[in-house]
Amino acid sequence: MPDLNHQNRHVARYLIQNSIWWIEYTGINGIRQDTHPYADFDVMATWCKEVTEEYPDFNIVGETWYENNVGISYWQKDSKLAAPKNSNLRSVMDFPLMEIMNVAFDEESTEWGKGLQRIYEYLGQDIVYPNPKELLIFLDNHDTSRFYTKEEDTKNLDRFKQGVTFLLTTRGIPELYYGTEIVMAADKAEGDGYLRRNFPGGWENDTRNAFNESERTDRENEAFHFLRKLLHWRQGNDIIANGSLKHFAVDNGIYVYERKLDHSSVIVILNGTNEEQTLELNKYRESIPEKTLKEIIGSQTIDCAANQLVLPSRAVYILEN
Repeated sequence: MPDLNHQNRHVARYLIQNSIWWIEYTGINGIRQDTHPYADFDVMATWCKEVTEEYPDFNIVGETWYENNVGISYWQKDSKLAAPKNSNLRSVMDFPLMEIMNVAFDEESTEWGKGLQRIYEYLGQDIVYPNPKELLIFLDNHDTSRFYTKEEDTKNLDRFKQGVTFLLTTRGIPELYYGTEIVMAADKAEGDGYLRRNFPGGWENDTRNAFNESERTDRENEAFHFLRKLLHWRQGNDIIANGSLKHFAVDNGIYVYERKLDHSSVIVILNGTNEEQTLELNKYRESIPEKTLKEIIGSQTIDCAANQLVLPSRAVYILEN
């Protein structure tokens, strides 16, 4: 992995022109730039600017692996922290949120700063980002342990459902690592090779083909169908892609948030506890209207005109208004 001298103007110009050539030649619509902050700031800023000017709909995602939102926000386009310089990098990777999600959906706690309260507190600091909607958000990737752990009990699958639901309904651009749809499990301690092992199927000598429903386990099929339903609903959903985010402080382990665009909205309710909970709806009337709403996950209707809503343990509700 040789380092190129970006301060040599000929090298910098070659790299910029080469990128533009490859984009034109291949028709790709995005680049994930590895270890973005390790390169020369000014050259990378010029690269992002010139690529965007040539292809306004093209996006570059910079890998910005910091453990706090302030460090990451420095690298996003129009960050006040970098002024008067500008990285011109629209999308940065939200690693702190990934770390929080991997803890929050495990904890059953009503204590301040634990469980789903961790997510509420973190998103409440989005003011440090020039544009939170352009953040790349993810549960795991090729460098980290997979979100799904090895246990195969019901509780772990509930964790998966809450995790992917939040990922696909909160602010930002979601990224799914291959194998998530069949809850592939791996721990970082097992090495990069195991984290990046082949998906089962698609090759001549594979002993099973998880692309076929009949060759997936019941657990894999439950995860697969849950995620597919969620993704089909989200596809082309402008409320989730472009809507505002309003969230409420976690109460009794229950997290409620709203995505809103014009006069339409989506309300998400997550019960972060292993116990049945009763949600007092009157506290959320600015987002939850007094009428019957369609619930996406269970394909049912929910009477929100009532004052209370009973939530099963680890419940996931997505309500359309």
